[in-house]
Amino acid sequence: MSVRAETLKGRAEALKQSLQLQWRPVIMPALTLWLLATIVSCGFLHPFDVTEYERYAHAALRAPLLHRLPLEYPAPALVVFLLPLLVPFSYPWAFAVLAGIVFLFLVASYDGSCVSGTDSEAARRLVVYMAVGATFLLAGRYDIFAAAAAFWSVRAARRGRWSAAWTWNCIGFVLKLFPVIFWPAFLIAEWRHSGRPPVKRLAWMAGSVMIVAGVPALFNGAATLNAARYYLHRPAEIGSVSAGLSLLTDWHASTLVKTFGSINVVNGAARPIAVVIEILAGVGCLWIWRMQLRDRLPLDAVCLATLTLAVLGSKVLSAQYLMWLMPLWALYRMKPVWLLAALANVVVFPYEVSAQSVTLLPTHLFDVTLTLLFLTRDALIAWGTWTWLRSVSVDRSLSGASRARAP
Repeated sequence: MSVRAETLKGRAEALKQSLQLQWRPVIMPALTLWLLATIVSCGFLHPFDVTEYERYAHAALRAPLLHRLPLEYPAPALVVFLLPLLVPFSYPWAFAVLAGIVFLFLVASYDGSCVSGTDSEAARRLVVYMAVGATFLLAGRYDIFAAAAAFWSVRAARRGRWSAAWTWNCIGFVLKLFPVIFWPAFLIAEWRHSGRPPVKRLAWMAGSVMIVAGVPALFNGAATLNAARYYLHRPAEIGSVSAGLSLLTDWHASTLVKTFGSINVVNGAARPIAVVIEILAGVGCLWIWRMQLRDRLPLDAVCLATLTLAVLGSKVLSAQYLMWLMPLWALYRMKPVWLLAALANVVVFPYEVSAQSVTLLPTHLFDVTLTLLFLTRDALIAWGTWTWLRSVSVDRSLSGASRARAP
């Protein structure tokens, strides 16, 4: 038997043993959560997003091939939208099956990496966060695909496997864009690790951008900047910090309108507030990267902090965006504040139920209440992240001082 074959056999045996150990404490709860999410999504909610994915998939297959591309998603996301057509179920159930497979792989990937924080306890924390704040989203949004890729990129980077880290990150980026926020952290960490500038990674970054922009340019030049135009033109979505603050600032002149597939706040204060928040989030990211350069924060903390700033700084903060954060939350001890934020996130469920009912259409008062509840959720995320970041920084400083005193 060749060395390669023996290596593969050893890895397969290690994976088998890991799955056996995780089956009851991790895999079974994750399967139960996925089954509940699937029943709720396919049996009751019938989410608009999955219907939209199916529409995009069928539109892309009509002649001329791949000329009808998504408006609000990167063009490579079509790969995810097309995959359920290969599964012999109705589209919503097929999509739920694929989302469940990715979720199970994500949960199982916490154990056996020999990296601090990635173990069965972390996997259980992820299941808890998902159960509390994303049960109604897990099987009805494609964010789990990009969130898993983003987490696997951070996991590989923590192990010093830089090619794997950039590969997973680029996959997440072409699907949902948000993993781009990890690029500066990865560059700094790899530079510190290797002792020389990781110039070759610029090619990975350029290649990812070319895929996102080049794929639509090949098939339909007019759709090249669809996702960017969609974001720039849409108003502040009710889940965003800017929407909540603008509603409080300009209460009487605010109008809640359903456009761009969501409920949005329209008033004179929304746009200026959104710009200020985006600038503050950018400044916050610069401060975090400066802390990383000074070795005051570990890589995974930098990734979580900057991703949180990107999420809270955006004028669009849909309920499913918390799935981007939860895999990184799970690396740390359970925080009640994050758990409360996850709980506040499920208020999207009564809205979706009422929006599909003839007799329970959402009223203006309900929309306003929903906006303020989302603002409370965002404040909980911000507070939890700030207190967590302070403790991580202190622990890092104490660890550095101990190493300095060691003979």
